[in-house]
Amino acid sequence: MAKEAKAYGVKRFYADAWSAPAFMKTNGSENDGGELLPAWRQAYANYLVKYAKFYQREGIRITDLGFTNEPDWTATYASMRFTPQQAVDFLKVLGPTVRASGLKTELVCCDAAGWDRQVAFTEAIEADPEADKAVRTITGHRYSGATTVPQPTDKHVWMSEWSPDGTTWNENWDDGSGYDGLTVAADIQNTLTVGNANAYVYWTGASLGATRGLIQLANPGDDYRVSKRYWALAAFSRFIRPGAVRVPVTNADPALSVTAFRNTDGRRVIEILNTATTEKSAEFTLRGGHDRQPDAYVTDGTRSITPADVVSTHGTTLTTRLAPRALTTIVLD
Repeated sequence: MAKEAKAYGVKRFYADAWSAPAFMKTNGSENDGGELLPAWRQAYANYLVKYAKFYQREGIRITDLGFTNEPDWTATYASMRFTPQQAVDFLKVLGPTVRASGLKTELVCCDAAGWDRQVAFTEAIEADPEADKAVRTITGHRYSGATTVPQPTDKHVWMSEWSPDGTTWNENWDDGSGYDGLTVAADIQNTLTVGNANAYVYWTGASLGATRGLIQLANPGDDYRVSKRYWALAAFSRFIRPGAVRVPVTNADPALSVTAFRNTDGRRVIEILNTATTEKSAEFTLRGGHDRQPDAYVTDGTRSITPADVVSTHGTTLTTRLAPRALTTIVLD
């Protein structure tokens, strides 16, 4: 699967272990939590390096490596508990082990199940110089609730896993269910701004049956269905490219959620989510000179990143009409 992804142009591969082997843990099982025994820290670090080297031999470079998944949660499946201090203690073993291996792999931590609970792990890493040196990226999930604070770090921060809970397939854009497309679009906006995150990873892409995934696969058969959650995510990821930076944007209308980004090629992207039930208009003063006629795309109940003639510029003033309960994406050269 990784080789197929690479053939499509994927260059970033994130490997995250959910548990150490059973014999390295306090409960003697890969499942049901348990902790890493201190005597096995070096062995577990070696184990993770061996994993990355195996992929390297197969032509896949693991760019980002994690050693724990939801250390604040005990699951009946593969899981392992860490306190913030235990995570720091292991990072002081894993960091030097990866550096000595010759791998060009960066470490991430700690994928806590709750974004708020990740804060304690982030603070512990920031407070320890050796652990701080080991970690390139802070990662957290948001199953305990919406993002309400940024992580206390200057490192890159990923919201590395979330989807609405449940086993009901739903393709709708805006139905108040909590797992419709508009909900996901609003969560992306909130995570990128309030959470100040650099990445947003949805769980999961495609799945069988009654799923909250982006795509529903038929079983058996080759048929599939696409949800509006997919298009909510695509409206961001298609235009905001790797290496982009978020830039300031000022907006006085509380019904509008607005973010703006500058890509490495100079293009600017404005994402505007109109949460009102009526059409809105908005006017922005652009910094950085004049622009050619921008492109605009609308995603709502009937459109999926559909080009729309709803934006114009005059000098440094940009004016746009915003459909109700819709995400409008504006791209400026």
